[in-house]
Amino acid sequence: MRRIVVKNKKGFTLIELMVAVLITALVVMGSLLSFMHLMILADASANLTIAVNDAQLVLEQLKRIPYGSILSYVAPDLSNLPNDSEAITLTRSVGENLATVSVSVSWLEKGHTRSYVLSTCILK
Repeated sequence: MRRIVVKNKKGFTLIELMVAVLITALVVMGSLLSFMHLMILADASANLTIAVNDAQLVLEQLKRIPYGSILSYVAPDLSNLPNDSEAITLTRSVGENLATVSVSVSWLEKGHTRSYVLSTCILK
């Protein structure tokens, strides 16, 4: 009686497994880098939103005071942004019937200075 030997070639070779692991590692690394970049962008977006809200707060306070007091208005000392690096600068041009006001909010973000400027006109 003769035996017939059939080789089962079901499975992966070592090289195929190494290629699959390499491709998986590249995909995972790319995903992690994208995730880290998106986290940095989310922080920057949150800081910008806080700066916009602070600038709007200053302009709303300016709109509530009498027209003659615009030049003497002092912006509040806000520290809503991280690292207490927030600085608010007012630029005012007051005419007889029209005042142009710009509020600049500057802050330090990851070693770089960022700023946002919001301007409006106020009628007497």
